[in-house]
Amino acid sequence: MRGRRKVFYVFFGAAVLLFVGFVLPALASEGGHENYWKQYIFQIINFAIMLAILVKFIRPALKGYLEKRHNQVKEELQKAKELSEAAEKTYKEAQKRLANLDAEIKAIREQMLKEVEQERKKLLEEAERKAELMRAQAEQGLKEEINQLKKRLREEVSMEALKLAEEIVKKTITKDDQKRLVNMYVQQLGSKN
Repeated sequence: MRGRRKVFYVFFGAAVLLFVGFVLPALASEGGHENYWKQYIFQIINFAIMLAILVKFIRPALKGYLEKRHNQVKEELQKAKELSEAAEKTYKEAQKRLANLDAEIKAIREQMLKEVEQERKKLLEEAERKAELMRAQAEQGLKEEINQLKKRLREEVSMEALKLAEEIVKKTITKDDQKRLVNMYVQQLGSKN
């Protein structure tokens, strides 16, 4: 910012000096045109002096400003070039990915289908295993239930048969049969001892 201000002041000063150097002599000469060549040479000398003064004072500031500006432009061009190269690289990568996008989508779809199929098989196997386990447990439970029912049925049939036999015996045995049975039983006990 300071360099720009300095350049501005130098150019402003040069403009004032040029105005004084060229316009005032022209205004001062209101006479005839007999010394036209003299005046013309004087104006050229004035211009040369002004130009020399301007070059002497403006040149270093202008040179510094131009070098600084040159370096800025050079850096900006370098940055722009780097950005352009990075953008070009990104663009090429995007083009490659875009070209391979259909293949990538197909590969992803196939992978997903494989995973779904594997998961389906796994779930079916698990369901079959659980169904087999449940069937085996149900069979075992039924067998146990059947065995318990058979046991209860035998007990009930035995009890009923015993009751029926008791009733039949009560109805068919007479007092003589009872005496005879008691005697037989006593004899058997006597023979065992």
